[in-house]
Amino acid sequence: MDTVSAVSAVATGKVFNVYDIILTSVSASGTVLVQDAAGNLKWEWSYGADLAGGTSQHFDPPLFFNGLLVPTLTSGTLKIYVKQLR
Repeated sequence: MDTVSAVSAVATGKVFNVYDIILTSVSASGTVLVQDAAGNLKWEWSYGADLAGGTSQHFDPPLFFNGLLVPTLTSGTLKIYVKQLR
C-alpha cells in the first residue's frame, strides 16, 4: 500500500501472521502505524525525509494479526508479507 491508495481498513476479518514489514520510497518526514482490527498497535516507525532506501523489519516469531489497519502512512510505500491462517 502507498500513501496514494492507502485506506485505514485493509483486511478486517482475516487472521494471519506477518513475517516482514518493509517501508520504501519515503519522500517526507512522518510516521507509519500498523494495528490489528481492535486497534492494538503492532508496529510503528517514525522517519525523516532523509531515510535513504527505507527500512525493514523481519519478525521471528511472526506477529499474529486478527485484521489489519494502517491508519497512518505519511509518505512512502509499505509492503507487508503475510501468511493467511484463516
